[in-house]
Amino acid sequence: MLAKFDLDGAWELHPVAEFSSLWWSETVPEEGWVTQELPAQWQELEAFSRYAGKMVYRRNFSFAPEKDRVYRLEIGGVFYKYRVYLNKYALGGREGYFYPATYNITPYLQAENQLILEVESPGPQADAAAPSVLTGLFAGHPAFPEGYNPGGIWRPVRILSSGPAYIERWHLRTVELEGDEATLSLTTEIYALRAAEVTLQLSFSPHKLNGQSYHQVFSVNLERGFNRFQTTFRLQGVRPWQTWDRGQPHLYHTNLSLQGAGETWDGKDFLYGIRTFTLNNFIPYLNGQRLLVKGSNYLPPALYLSKVKKEDYQREIALLQQSHQNMVRCYQHLEKAEFYQAMDEAGILIWQDFPMPNGYPMTNPAGLRQQVEEMFYLLGNHPAVAIWTLANQSGYEAPATTRLKGNFSLQVKKVAQHLSQLDPGRPVIPISGWGGNREGTDTGFNFQYPGEIVKFNRYRSGFRQRAIRFVSWFGQAALGPGEPEEKTRTLSQQRQGETLRFYIDRLRFHKYKPTGGMLFFCFRALHPGLFWSVVDGQGQPKASFHMVALCYRPVYVFALIPWERYREGTLFQAPICFANDRTGNGQASVLVKARLTDPRGQLVWKEQWTVSPCPDEETRILGEVSVMLMAKGVYQLNLSWVDQDETVENEYRILVDEKGY
Repeated sequence: MLAKFDLDGAWELHPVAEFSSLWWSETVPEEGWVTQELPAQWQELEAFSRYAGKMVYRRNFSFAPEKDRVYRLEIGGVFYKYRVYLNKYALGGREGYFYPATYNITPYLQAENQLILEVESPGPQADAAAPSVLTGLFAGHPAFPEGYNPGGIWRPVRILSSGPAYIERWHLRTVELEGDEATLSLTTEIYALRAAEVTLQLSFSPHKLNGQSYHQVFSVNLERGFNRFQTTFRLQGVRPWQTWDRGQPHLYHTNLSLQGAGETWDGKDFLYGIRTFTLNNFIPYLNGQRLLVKGSNYLPPALYLSKVKKEDYQREIALLQQSHQNMVRCYQHLEKAEFYQAMDEAGILIWQDFPMPNGYPMTNPAGLRQQVEEMFYLLGNHPAVAIWTLANQSGYEAPATTRLKGNFSLQVKKVAQHLSQLDPGRPVIPISGWGGNREGTDTGFNFQYPGEIVKFNRYRSGFRQRAIRFVSWFGQAALGPGEPEEKTRTLSQQRQGETLRFYIDRLRFHKYKPTGGMLFFCFRALHPGLFWSVVDGQGQPKASFHMVALCYRPVYVFALIPWERYREGTLFQAPICFANDRTGNGQASVLVKARLTDPRGQLVWKEQWTVSPCPDEETRILGEVSVMLMAKGVYQLNLSWVDQDETVENEYRILVDEKGY
């Protein structure tokens, strides 16, 4: 039976200028070592709070190996690269912060052991425009404070014990889903010490739902070394995984066990969801049904991921659902395993970026490809993970001259093609957000409210309309709730909310014609100050968060206000629109009321409609307000409706002065 021996806890650390055999020799210095509880990142210690570079990690432990067992050392994640030694034997090393790696240590284990890791996490690059490490967001994004470096052993270290063969990798994919019948594909890589006849047993049991259990058995003849096994099978009576706003995120406890000589040699446990996801001209289809994506770009919930727990992610999820979001984009980074598990259970889709920073020089395409494969094998079994992106160029963080150089595009597309072959069940976007009118990509916009934001309207018709098929970056910065100068803070959050509403109103107006989704930047900040997030670094929502919660409601009434301000005597015209994303039949009628008042509070126009919603319908225009603006000051357009016994209001301010249009 698979067993685990935990090597977390107290380790010794020592910063070094260069790595050498001195650190595992008999003459190793005893001074300068600092103790830290792992998993952790070294800047969490006061002694290394500004440190970047090289660090030696040391851990002594006792062990009693058994016969006819395979023992592997699993390094869960090291930021950014490392080499590992056990009892002075070099086991190997890896580059890349996010994925686990295992090493066969059966020949090297003793009763008393010493484990050494040489860890390197470089500081700011000499050529900041072309970072040579695949750390994405962590390569110097303004979300992080100056001097930040997340170096260290930030994921668990342990010894895995198995029989004479073990499962190195496995991937389960939903090939087809028709109603409650699904065709699944299983791919495994098995390492065997010797030739053997074994069985792979795959079982599914419902997780927090009533349903049928399943059990599949496959016979496999193993040869010595690595073996690949692939098969497909069909299940009937399944409960598909859905987003939380469409239904239930049904999951199955999944166990894959390797049986040999009447014993369990190895096993894997997982929560798996049966679902399909495709993009058709950038309109998402979940389980064959159209879905309007409403979400945000997601940054880490803490500066140091080693200390983030599943409960922390669940608090984030509560806010995501409160604001009616059904997708987040892991912006230029990978999260902890607990994040993906929590999103699976919550029913929130994930658009997953590979951590390729802007300006990456593409000098090591083999290393890039290897890390992309590791991302796939790490996350490919999660139903929440829906889209892959290799290079995210949206956001305008880098100057235009550093976005694409040389053969960057060609190399990225080659790796994207390889990823598509590994994972035909998910869309792969090679280069995201770059070049607004390019085929085959999403887009990002940086027009700021109020002065230039109306430029966004030029993309709402004609040839340029392709640019709003899926808008994955838009927003504006605002001060957080804890910032001084209340008046300035309030105004900045109001402007941020109005910016987000401007974009969301127009994208919801174009639902499925051609817009398939929208992801604003961003959900949460990492430190105090001016930032694009709608939740501050302490997890407190800004006023703009409540605006998003309004605009992302499944039933939403809004007006397309052409301009922020008007001149006295101008004709004000704006369509009143009704959006409904709910999918059920027989939805209750919705009473919509609209009122326009002048600067003195006098009613100058009103109308109301009784709307019979259609399931997941395209946005419709209920009517139009058309009024001469005869007085200077602020007019108020109030839209209200009753949604499932809740009265909802959406209010717009129309400024009339001599600077208006």
